Amino acid sequence: MRSYFEDEKTELKRELIDEVKSEIVAFLNSVGGTIFVGVEDDGTVIGFKDSNIKDDIDLKLGNWVQDAFFPKPAGLINFFFNEDDVLEIQVSKGTSKPYYLRDKGPKPSGVYIRVGRSKRRASDDEILKMIMETRRYSYEEDISGEQDLTFKAFSRILEDNEMKLTTRMMNTFGMKSRSGEYTNLAFLLSDQSDIVVKLAEYDSEMNFRIKKSFKGSLIKILSDVEEQTERLNDVKVVIDGSSFKRKETKSYPGASIREMVLNAFCHANYFIHSNIKIEFFPDKAKISSPGGIFNATMDDIMNGVQTYRNPRLVNVFDKLHLIENFGTGIPRTLQSYEAYEVKPEFRASENFFIVTLPNVNYYRNDPIKDPLSDPIKDPLSDLDLEILKAVKENPGMNTVAITDRINAINSAVNRDKVKNALKRNLVNYVEHIGSKKSGGYYLRKKD
Repeated sequence: MRSYFEDEKTELKRELIDEVKSEIVAFLNSVGGTIFVGVEDDGTVIGFKDSNIKDDIDLKLGNWVQDAFFPKPAGLINFFFNEDDVLEIQVSKGTSKPYYLRDKGPKPSGVYIRVGRSKRRASDDEILKMIMETRRYSYEEDISGEQDLTFKAFSRILEDNEMKLTTRMMNTFGMKSRSGEYTNLAFLLSDQSDIVVKLAEYDSEMNFRIKKSFKGSLIKILSDVEEQTERLNDVKVVIDGSSFKRKETKSYPGASIREMVLNAFCHANYFIHSNIKIEFFPDKAKISSPGGIFNATMDDIMNGVQTYRNPRLVNVFDKLHLIENFGTGIPRTLQSYEAYEVKPEFRASENFFIVTLPNVNYYRNDPIKDPLSDPIKDPLSDLDLEILKAVKENPGMNTVAITDRINAINSAVNRDKVKNALKRNLVNYVEHIGSKKSGGYYLRKKD
């Protein structure tokens, strides 16, 4: 006998009661799932052994499939009695959403969705969103409600790329409809755009260190946000005590933070009245964008499958050389973290896509140590590092010997510079042992 338990795609019911109809609708409107009837909530199997009862259930469920739902879910519902005499109802993801209870109609009382391990009624906005997606509604191609638009910020960015905003270009980009009206894409790129992107940085007590809102042309917002996120991508500098070479590590390695910001801008559902949010915490950065995964699954996205909610906007970004190899953002971000134990997390719901990037410098215990077994944190110059390296490799050298060694690779170094570095910058790292004539410099030992 198999084990039964509820999760995001599994529902357990003791009997085939009318409530099961709403469970079926919820799975049709979400990502599909399975309903086991004849099982208690705790997984205890009751089953149906009587053949007459099974026949009645088959007839009842068959009538539901024909008459209880709209649109008719032909081929999306499969049911049978399994080896435990449990009724197994397999529901596939619907292709003509929203599905609803015929006797209730396409309103919240008749439309259900699956959220986590339970169902709930869909809101009016969620129903409208399903209708638009099913009818292949394109927000960026729809006519803008605002027609008095200007494009000063967008034009400046085009000029930086040796391009000029003309009527022909607007038509090519899809900023104007065939009738000559501005589209929502034009609205997003205009100075009058009401899109807001919020950015914040918090300290360890969750107090704001930075709190900004960016508004206006989406292209200008993207430029401003990228500049700010790059500024917040702190670099940790340590010095390898064996080679005395600097090693810099960004908190968010590679192009990960930029890729995920671009991903948010490209895939956001701008029809939803919500904001892209970029938040920096001491241990992570979180990027949230309105709109779940578009026409794909999480597995598809993780494997680099390309889907386009805003293809015309993506084309504009591409023409302005803001994106490269579009569709590889998540794989490239994962690749950026290959050398680290902490990994990015991706989470999607019906209405949001959330990326969490760990701050590798927060979690990293850097093994690089200096000769005294402590990280070198002082802002040492290249000459300072060369002197440390020389003293480590040849303990007991005096200033003349040190100068001659370094002068062989850098003729600009003289004895005065070496003496100044030893007295001012390196007193915590080296010490002079012996007399002035016969003594020399050694790495300072820890107390």
